[in-house]
Amino acid sequence: MTPEFTVLVDPHGVRITDPIERTRFDLHASEPVDPDPTDTESFYFPIDTAVSVRTPRLRTTKGLDVYVRDDCGNMVGESSGGFELSLPADAYNLELATTQMKVYLAVESEVAISGDTEAVAISFGGETRVEVGARSLHETPAGTITVPDEVGATMDAVSLLGSALKTTTCERSFPSLRGHPPLLEPGEEFTVSGEVTRPETGVKIEVPERREAVYEVAPLAYYLGADVVPGDEPRLLADGFAHSLDAADLQSSVARVLQQVFFLDCVTRTEGYYEVDLRERERLEPDVDLDFESLYDASLAEQVERYLDVPYDVVEPHLPRWKVTMDVTPTHDNVAVLPFAADELALVRCPDSPDPSKVDPEPSVFETFYRDASADDAPAADVVQPEPVDTIEHVWVGEEMPIGASKATPDSLKRRLDVTPKHHISVDVVCNDDRMREEDVVGDIYGTRDLYEFNVSVHNDLTTDEFRALLESGTDFLHYIGHVTEQGLECADGLLDVAELDETGVRGFFLNGCRSYEQGEKLVEKGSQVGVVTLAKIGNEPATDVGTELARLLNHGFPMQSALSVVTDVNAPDRQYLIVGDGSQELVDSKCGSPTVIEPERKSGEISAGIRPYPTIKTPLGTLSTTKIGGEEIYSLSSTPIETMVDSESLEEFFGYETSPVRHNASIRWTDNMDVDEI
Repeated sequence: MTPEFTVLVDPHGVRITDPIERTRFDLHASEPVDPDPTDTESFYFPIDTAVSVRTPRLRTTKGLDVYVRDDCGNMVGESSGGFELSLPADAYNLELATTQMKVYLAVESEVAISGDTEAVAISFGGETRVEVGARSLHETPAGTITVPDEVGATMDAVSLLGSALKTTTCERSFPSLRGHPPLLEPGEEFTVSGEVTRPETGVKIEVPERREAVYEVAPLAYYLGADVVPGDEPRLLADGFAHSLDAADLQSSVARVLQQVFFLDCVTRTEGYYEVDLRERERLEPDVDLDFESLYDASLAEQVERYLDVPYDVVEPHLPRWKVTMDVTPTHDNVAVLPFAADELALVRCPDSPDPSKVDPEPSVFETFYRDASADDAPAADVVQPEPVDTIEHVWVGEEMPIGASKATPDSLKRRLDVTPKHHISVDVVCNDDRMREEDVVGDIYGTRDLYEFNVSVHNDLTTDEFRALLESGTDFLHYIGHVTEQGLECADGLLDVAELDETGVRGFFLNGCRSYEQGEKLVEKGSQVGVVTLAKIGNEPATDVGTELARLLNHGFPMQSALSVVTDVNAPDRQYLIVGDGSQELVDSKCGSPTVIEPERKSGEISAGIRPYPTIKTPLGTLSTTKIGGEEIYSLSSTPIETMVDSESLEEFFGYETSPVRHNASIRWTDNMDVDEI
């Protein structure tokens, strides 16, 4: 199955559809076009299929970067963040970055590029034959491995995760060249189905025959295409080179190796396809004695050896923010989460058995009105406090309810593979208590986004039958405002217990009521992908604040877990809210790259502009990002925070590019209603 091309009318253009990933990308033309199939010989990068059209110009429907190469692959220009670019007539390959699939243009003409965060226009100096090529990212698993309840079999299965790598060079640090690992399913016999073959990388990982040790090395084994084998002492082997892994703290040792090797691959690859001035390389290079030009052509085993010769303490200050830590209870069933941990290059920990003592999340104080219709003040049961993490997200895979982390299950993570990109988004806001109507303003917040057609419905005082029908419908997001008890969600005529449903069609949800975690867990069990719930009693006023801010963050493309962390970083009831299900899911895509939080601080007349990105499933670790601020174009990795000094005028201009949240004076503001003079 290859990408397909269809004609667009009103506006004119070409639509590219990827039937594998079920995504689409539109190119608008200034006049009608008639696509003709053509060969792929004109393209520098590999593509699946191509057509040609005749047009004087093309326009994208989103802001993106454009990289221009000559027909030999040499970079001759780029347009990032709306920068204009003009090139004389010649043969060019144009790469359109951060699209839903890989899209390239091949032309023999002059080229003029201009645009902003909303769209990019590409002109060719008159009617020109333009070849349009596409390649599927093909990020769905290519096979399934059934794993019996044996440590040796688990080692064999984890050794095959690297079969998804599309290259064993440092370029695999690009997400589009990694691919999703095959699924792992617990079963009785070891079987492999699909296209699953481990690459020959010359790398082995020895670990003791303990399930938790195999789980903790899984993402590293995937990224290195390594063979995982038994060994008395854990170590990494690469063509005669041996690197000891700390047996007393294996997960931390593995995390350091994964971060160091991946990061140095990202720096080394600047000698390859994309020769950009990466900020991380600029800051790292004076501290290390590495010849990145020669490293680029070295074997994977040789690269690993030379990378790990550098002390971790030298590399650590330059590392990007890591996306996620996964705490995984090492049961046989949980082997199914390892492909998803590997896909996100998660730092995996297998914590000891949780302390049986209960942690009581303290409710908001000084509140006379709680979102709980009962007088029960009992603490939530089976609540644990995981060890803190330094990553952006924290996932708990176990029976308990974690404070400060999302609770995922193998089934909820698998549902991300079934997500169909949508341009029609349905949101239902339900408020079943007149005293909470202040929060139903979220109905006006959801849907204020271009490129999406929203259907936002606000419901008041639903009966149990009406609410049941809504939960069984196919809505994309439910925002519930009301009372919750252990018996169910309050309706006009009683309580509705989600356990009564056979299944739910609600994709994501926010149950903004007291102790809603049990009802939320049941929604995920019944088929939902992800939701926000509470562990304790919550006061009406802080709940309203959290509800409205979360709605706006979700509407701007923040993943559920990231949106909640942004809100709770500046709101008091942070111990009450958590994610159930797959917290990496988003309601809509960000307009351009990873969503960001801006953190400005005035210093001696100038302003320190901190820009903190939040990587998503579509902009994972290794994605190249471009930031234009203060006349400077900064190339960095998609999860690396940026801090730069600017004047007020430059920051005002940056605020105008796109509506983004601003964290200032322990509160969340937004660029569209904040004056720089307030900083």
